[in-house]
Amino acid sequence: MGTSQKIAEDIGCGLTAQDVDEVDIEELLQEDTGSSGEMVYSLYFNVPENTPAHILAKTGWEIGDRVEVSQHVFDSPDD
Repeated sequence: MGTSQKIAEDIGCGLTAQDVDEVDIEELLQEDTGSSGEMVYSLYFNVPENTPAHILAKTGWEIGDRVEVSQHVFDSPDD
């Protein structure tokens, strides 16, 4: 299973790997290191302005929303 599919499954909302690629979510991911700045607690991205309307409708997201992604998506190698 590729990374885009893993991200889609982690986020849910009916997202497909194609949706993840269309928004380029993997490139948008940022580390949430909390106040210490030393330990990664989670990964997230903010929904970008160029997100297609069909993805916004599918997910219920709004531009600027913060979406969490499990850091465990990257624990195992792609199949």
